[in-house]
Amino acid sequence: MKSKFSIRSLRSRVLQTAATGFASVATLYLTGNLVAQSFLIGGYGDGIYSSSLDSTGKMSEPKLAVKQRNPSFFAFHPKLDVLYSISESPRTDAGSPAAIAAYSFDRAQAASGGSLSLKLLNLQKIDGDGPCHVVVDAKGEFLAVANYGSGSAVLLPIDERGALKPASSVVQHSGKSADPKRQDKAHAHCSFWDPTNRYLFVSDLGLDKIFVYDFDRSLGGLKPAKHPSFSLAPGSGPRHLAIHQNGRWVYIINELNMTLTAAAWDATEGKLTEIHTVSTLPVDAEGDNFSTAEVLVHPSGRFVYGSNRGHHTIASFRVDPSTGKLTPIGHTPTGGKTPRNFRITPKGDFLLAENQQSDSVHSFRIDESTGELKPTGFSIAAPAPACIKFLE
Repeated sequence: MKSKFSIRSLRSRVLQTAATGFASVATLYLTGNLVAQSFLIGGYGDGIYSSSLDSTGKMSEPKLAVKQRNPSFFAFHPKLDVLYSISESPRTDAGSPAAIAAYSFDRAQAASGGSLSLKLLNLQKIDGDGPCHVVVDAKGEFLAVANYGSGSAVLLPIDERGALKPASSVVQHSGKSADPKRQDKAHAHCSFWDPTNRYLFVSDLGLDKIFVYDFDRSLGGLKPAKHPSFSLAPGSGPRHLAIHQNGRWVYIINELNMTLTAAAWDATEGKLTEIHTVSTLPVDAEGDNFSTAEVLVHPSGRFVYGSNRGHHTIASFRVDPSTGKLTPIGHTPTGGKTPRNFRITPKGDFLLAENQQSDSVHSFRIDESTGELKPTGFSIAAPAPACIKFLE
């Protein structure tokens, strides 16, 4: 079907709107009469790559946006055109010590159809080993990094340009839990600010806990909250978490025992309370060497998704709108091996699954009424993908 607007006219409108600062339009560009969304891919390769997704689920060939060693996770600034990307390595690595890079980019490139390029603003070394997750607070003034190797979380201030300042706070976890191989010490795996921006959650796989910290913005500091931690079953291995749009429910994916825990969040008390825990695997699943990875809430708040490595599937769940409890929908093969990460489009119409061990990204259409995932048949190659973020 032909567009009722000319290509020249529509391109002009997109560029004009982008220039006035409407970010939602600035993420789009023309491919014939289709509109595409720009996204970035990171992982255990040589850099961060730029690609795009059109309305059929087809993705463009990834282009190198910037070279960086092991950029396994990154996050956008909420107000500025800046990306923050970790280098997942120990502090003692002579060639690429643990650090986080701040990159600026030109948002209009996405509107005009060009591949995104990233320009280094600055680089800050991290007081921690194996940084694996980064998140920026809602005001764009602080950034938190979770360090898997050293079991710590680091807070870094952000200046008015988006550049990173030296760390203002470091919290160190200690202890162990049930699994002697994976839980012999602390392993911080992710951090998230709660919806009020007053607390920071830090998930520790090694200790089977979600730590809750009071965030002091004036000092850039963290201290244990009134209810300082939420405990999972021994041997669970909490990895990542996702916060529901209502701000009252938190979903925690447990890497070691292949479960997903729904918890209620009371921001007044600063307290997490378990609702229930469900398996991420089908009842007839066979095999070993299984582990979970990512968990996301659909933009509608009606569905939750989690990735199963080894089983090579995305598990889908329906959210009870009254209780937050989860009901399984199904398990969708990701088209490759080891879906470490996946991402849902801002509109909620597609899911991109990253297969780390088969160097591929596959797209799936999301049924808006049932939450089911349907393969589009499209995929792209990317080196050991471990993170995707859409340019909103």
